[in-house]
Amino acid sequence: MTKRVACAWATLVLGIAGAASVVSSASADCLRRVYNRSNLVLVARQDGGPPTTLLPGRSLPVRLSRPGQIDIAGYCGVPQAGGAPVTQRTFDYEAVLDRCFVRFGGDLFVPQLGRGFIGLQETAPFTVNNPRQGDIVLGPAAGASCPLPSPASVLSRRG
Repeated sequence: MTKRVACAWATLVLGIAGAASVVSSASADCLRRVYNRSNLVLVARQDGGPPTTLLPGRSLPVRLSRPGQIDIAGYCGVPQAGGAPVTQRTFDYEAVLDRCFVRFGGDLFVPQLGRGFIGLQETAPFTVNNPRQGDIVLGPAAGASCPLPSPASVLSRRG
């Protein structure tokens, strides 16, 4: 074996070893957001972790690093006041290699058209995978289910 062939084999082996180490350390760590565009107070919990409160008009960064779940509940007022949530959903998400997205929809035609093409699973009042794959948005129409104070109590001068 000549010196040139030996160097070629060594380069090939080192190249394969380097590529294997890069591929094995690949992870999906995607930074996505939960947006609250409603007048509700959201409480979000990722993979059963501690709850995070999200006030109206704010957003919360969420790191998706493996498949898991995000639980979201919307309240008309302070969540600890004992009131029941107005809206509540659990979303499964995928985070594999370079893809992070919220899973929804049925398994019909998944290989041909992709997941969520046929709307067999409703996500309303939330919008998922918009503006980016993996984002969750609660829109302004969701706050309409909160009871408004009566006009007599708002206009009362007695306090």
